[in-house]
This record gives sequence, structure tokens and C-alpha cells, in this order.
Amino acid sequence: MGVSVLSVAACSAATTEKSASTTVHSATSAATSSMEEPSSSVVKAPQTTLAKRKPTSSSKPKCTNPSDKGAVTVMAASSMVNVFNDLKTQFLSQHPCVTSINFSYGSSSTLATQIVNGAPVDVFVSASQSAMDIVANAKVNASPAFVFARNQGEIMVYPRSDYRDNITTVQDLHDSRNAGIRVGLCVASAPCGSLANSILANSRSFYSNTTLTRTGIADTESASVEELVTKIELGELDAGIVYRSDCEYAQPRGLAACVELPGNINVSNAYLGTGMNTRPATSDFLAFLNSSWFKTNLQVKFAFLAP
Repeated sequence: MGVSVLSVAACSAATTEKSASTTVHSATSAATSSMEEPSSSVVKAPQTTLAKRKPTSSSKPKCTNPSDKGAVTVMAASSMVNVFNDLKTQFLSQHPCVTSINFSYGSSSTLATQIVNGAPVDVFVSASQSAMDIVANAKVNASPAFVFARNQGEIMVYPRSDYRDNITTVQDLHDSRNAGIRVGLCVASAPCGSLANSILANSRSFYSNTTLTRTGIADTESASVEELVTKIELGELDAGIVYRSDCEYAQPRGLAACVELPGNINVSNAYLGTGMNTRPATSDFLAFLNSSWFKTNLQVKFAFLAP
């Protein structure tokens, strides 16, 4: 999937969320030692909405150094699209010297390669340590990478799929359980694809089922999790293994049903940030990523995990 670019003005409005209409399940289940096949319940996810910090007219910050004015360019894992769309206005309201944010989204590994090859960027947000290592090993980043969140896998199901009520475990993604089911995964080189591979490997071991492989269940592969999520939301696929944060965002909007994976099958991945220069705008955005306010919003509103 091609990388998209979103530029936002400092006064742009926050994305309007639709009201929740479906139920979602709770956070990650604990690992189980039982050899019985676990089933996954669907329960309500946190509905807490954090109040935005609105400065008063007297305390609203002003850009005191005009030479610091300018845009900041962020290349980020596509699983961060919903987060940044929602929270970018908060950052801009607190950093008047930043005139806009230019976002480019895609697979972390693809973005890392673009950065090493000279793509202009201020901040890199990766959903993979290995993708961040590509940048670090090329010595193109100006600041050490830091982990600000974690995520994990979940089965995302098209809500009007004929197979919706039949999918409770990874085994149900195989044709032997549900003949004709259309399943998608991210490509293996993408962080979401690597996550799916680990989940499938754990499932083969736990269920003693050697058919639970990428080639055994996947009818199609997507370049990024954003592309895979879109295919499921549109009904082009019945199900797929995506990030928990993406499924939990889609489910209250009637775009997906989410199936939780047991702890002894699921795996998590780290989200990291780094800067390519020492511009004030770059430093400000990195501080925003690493702030307790941002991390809390990730966990409460978007179902990410603590770092």
C-alpha cells in the first residue's frame, strides 16, 4: 500500500468519533496452563474519555522564538493513524511554534528503509524493534530510541460475515473448521505479519495442529495493518489477525467484531520513537510521545498496553 500523507493546521478540529454501538471485550487475558481449547468472550472495553487539557486565553502558549516556527514531519507505523488523528490537535495547541504536522504512514520496515535511503523526516515512530534497528544501525537518527507503548494481536472479524459466530480461536480461521472462509494476514516482513507468525507458531504448539501456518490459513496478504483492517471492514475478508488497538477502535463503530487471544498464544510488540535531528519541533514531538498524558490516552482510548 502506498504511504499516505496528512498535513494538519494548528487550529484543525479533532476527529469526531461516532458513538459506540457494539460491545467490545476486556484487555489481554492471562496465560493459561490448561491444555483445553480456550474460548474467547466478548465483553465491554473501557469507555473512559480523557478530558483534553484546554489552556485558558491567558495561559495559551505563544511562539516566543519565530526562528523555531515550522512544520514537523513524522513517519509512523500505520497502526498509529487513529491515535494521531485524534490527538494531534492537543499537541499543536500546546506547541505554537509547530505550524503543522506532516504524517506519512506505512509498514514500519518499509518506512525504515525509506529513511535510510534519505527520505526527509523529523520523527520515526516504529511498531517494531527490528525496523528501528535498521535506522539505528545506519546511524541516521540523532537521538536514542525509546519505547512508549506496546500492542498485541487479536482476531478481527467482519461483523456481517457468515462465519462471525463460528470464530472463537485461531483454529477457526482454517478451512477445515470453516470451509470457504476468507482470511488475511499482513506480509511477513511487516511488524503485524511478524506478530501473526508468532501467534500461529504458538497456536500450532498449543493445539498440536500443524495446519495453522501462514500458507494454511491466509487467502491474501496486506502490506500494512491499515490495509488489512480496511479489507475486513469492507467485507472483502471474513477475518484476519491484526493489532488489538485497531480492532478495538473499529468494533464500537460497527466495523468489526473482536476475538481475544489467550495469553499463552498471544504476543506483544513494542512501539518506539526516535528523532532524526535536534530541531525544537522534533524534541517537542518526542517529549509528547513519551509523556504520561499521551501514554494514558493510548491505553484508555485506544487499547494499547503500557510500555
